[in-house]
Amino acid sequence: MSAEGVSTGATQLVEHFFRHESAKLIAVLTRAFGFSRLDLVEDKVQESMLAAMQAWRQRGVPTNPAGWIYRVARNRILDALRREEAHQRALALSHQTEADVELLVTEWLSEDQLPDSLLRMIFVCCHPALDRRSQIAMTLKILCGFSLAEIARGLLVSTEAAKKRVQRAKKTLAQQQVEIDLPSSAHLQARLSVVQEVLYLMFNEGYSTSQGIEPLREDICEEAARLCHLLCEHRAFSTPSTRALMALMLFHASRLEARVDSQGAVVLLADQDRSKWDRQLIAVADSWLERSKGESPSRFHLEAAIARVHCQADCVSSTDWGLIVRLYDRLLALNPSPLYILNRAVARGESGEVDAALADLESIRTGRAMSNYSLLDCAAGRLHELADNDAAAREAYTAALSAAVAPHEQALLRKKLEQLLPDEPA
Repeated sequence: MSAEGVSTGATQLVEHFFRHESAKLIAVLTRAFGFSRLDLVEDKVQESMLAAMQAWRQRGVPTNPAGWIYRVARNRILDALRREEAHQRALALSHQTEADVELLVTEWLSEDQLPDSLLRMIFVCCHPALDRRSQIAMTLKILCGFSLAEIARGLLVSTEAAKKRVQRAKKTLAQQQVEIDLPSSAHLQARLSVVQEVLYLMFNEGYSTSQGIEPLREDICEEAARLCHLLCEHRAFSTPSTRALMALMLFHASRLEARVDSQGAVVLLADQDRSKWDRQLIAVADSWLERSKGESPSRFHLEAAIARVHCQADCVSSTDWGLIVRLYDRLLALNPSPLYILNRAVARGESGEVDAALADLESIRTGRAMSNYSLLDCAAGRLHELADNDAAAREAYTAALSAAVAPHEQALLRKKLEQLLPDEPA
């Protein structure tokens, strides 16, 4: 291979490891040396990645690249800590030596110990002391290896705002003296539900970005599903609701390829090429949903069941909309969310109950949560289309366009309005 080929291969491999291996290393080293040293740990891991890129360009990629980076990062942080008087005093008080700490880190970096360290870090990033967007930012930064620029793009803020959000989150957790530990059995369900919610919101933001230029971010979807799968592999966290969340993510992920066209524009469900749906992934999702059965279904179960109905249908007209309406009825019994009312209204309209569906939309129009919410007018536009009332549909889509924020949403609405223009007289 040419020198240029080795250089390119080394760069790509380091980028791969920074995304997929840095989280493991940060989790282990933070667990070993405490959350107060998270910044130091991140710095040394990043230095190790840069050192790998330089060394591998010159000498080629080692047989065990992960082990190489682990060893370099571990040695760099231990060298830094040897210069810290506070660290040396802590070692003396705990009757430990540098060799003891090195052995502990090496043990935690073993394949059978890594998942435990990663799970501990998930619960730290999703600590209830943080607001939801800070939890997502911390998860993307620490566990997904995202840069601040990528976090900013994912959360639709400036890079500086993303940096400040992550810094505030770290400061909050340090002040709370958060331990790198799993929740006790007494707090398990409450903490697990927080983690599930963060991963759910992460996936949703990737699946349909609310303001960004890109209509979807597959990398965010992938990372949310990866972390959910990690929960599913742990006996304490692989609850029926966790497995249902895994199913929900995979049902939606199976349709990602069909959600945008060759120009990157959004394609609505009714217009998607269903031959592009990943049938193998749908089968896997179905398996997770079957394995999620418990005494009482969670909202993840019901949302996954709705997603499965869509995935099983050959087209919009053959979809079992009546079943979807009934599933939304059950969701509303669990959580009377106006968003569920909106989605149920669309399903009622598709099943032929357009007047009742429009009444449902009007019932939530005055609510604070729905003010300036473009999807409410989008739903009304679709219902008027089903009723063959093109004039009312155009009015609704025009109202939605005035409230839409994301450029891809605006483009989609303009396209809908063009399709509804009345035919010019001959």
